[in-house]
Amino acid sequence: MISLDQTVREEIRRRGRVPFAEFMAWALTHPRGGYYTTGPGRTGRSGDFLTNVQVPLYAELLAHQFCEMWDALGSQRFTLVELGGNDGALAEGIFRELESRGRHRSASLHLIEASPAARVAARKRLSRYPHVHLHASLEDLEHIAGVEGCVYSNEFFDALPVHRVRRIGNRLTELYVTEKEGRLVEDPGDPSTPQLAAALAQSGVLLADGQEGEVCLAAGDVMAGVGRILARGFLWTADYGGSAAEVYAPHRVRGTLRSFSKHQLAESPLEAVGERDITAHVDFTRLARLGAAEGFRPLVYADQGPYWIAAGEAVLKKAVEDLSEGGRRGREVRQLVHPGAFGGAFRILIQGKNVEGIGLRAETAARLQRLGAGDLVVRG
Repeated sequence: MISLDQTVREEIRRRGRVPFAEFMAWALTHPRGGYYTTGPGRTGRSGDFLTNVQVPLYAELLAHQFCEMWDALGSQRFTLVELGGNDGALAEGIFRELESRGRHRSASLHLIEASPAARVAARKRLSRYPHVHLHASLEDLEHIAGVEGCVYSNEFFDALPVHRVRRIGNRLTELYVTEKEGRLVEDPGDPSTPQLAAALAQSGVLLADGQEGEVCLAAGDVMAGVGRILARGFLWTADYGGSAAEVYAPHRVRGTLRSFSKHQLAESPLEAVGERDITAHVDFTRLARLGAAEGFRPLVYADQGPYWIAAGEAVLKKAVEDLSEGGRRGREVRQLVHPGAFGGAFRILIQGKNVEGIGLRAETAARLQRLGAGDLVVRG
């Protein structure tokens, strides 16, 4: 069988070069050998990286947040849509907590996951819960509209394909992937689309001379899809990244693109195609502006630690006081809220659609001015 590396090289040779976004999509989601499509098991201590999902308390906190949203909407039923649900581990934890509160039968879930193997694992995990539906892509939900509830994701947007750009003088160039002397390398050229410059301008970004960065055009398609589905409710995002001013700060000369394997930073994302995770920081300013185009308004933007202290204080307090299992629950609290752990690594953005007059506890932790999108955050 031809390897993914061979498949990618043959396509690049045929076309001469391809945008990095196309290469990244192949490396992560190609049906034959893509990093995420080959199956679950990429996260955790035995995988390539750790994330919030490995902390059991995280699902409890999310369920607590969703119940607050549910009550605020005043709806009898509540629909959850998880973007990039992997093997269903997070959704299972959420529904277990909803079940303990007697609310799981009035909740429905649409879990979106590109990997067929991961969807099989998710189906087994979630088989005991009613109203659970699995989909390969957001487009599979095109027939669903008028949803009231919450669309949520954990480290989904940072894995979407990105274009690589570099400013040279007053000119924006794009970094393509080509093959030279048997190696995959970057090759600068004219931008493949004017949308790259437009996206940077939308976030108020002007790269310094020689500075590189990433632009995720795919985020626009995702936000448009979410806008079509969700009639009233919330879009909840947890991810690596920051405001545009942070993501494109002058000291980030080479941008934010990273590649990981076995918890180690890889030297180049162009090597070992399909065997390594590839990620780039999320521009939350752009997410807010893309959401505004779909009728969403930013309600909360905060570091994960302060966010959970505001949104889940009761849950955290109970966990800290639980001294069973050698104080494991207390360690989970520290992992999720400490600024030196996940509490400082992740950002939380909550956007609302048709939720005027509704307030969330987490708004006390919001630092919306950091988004650099002041025209979007005036409360109605």
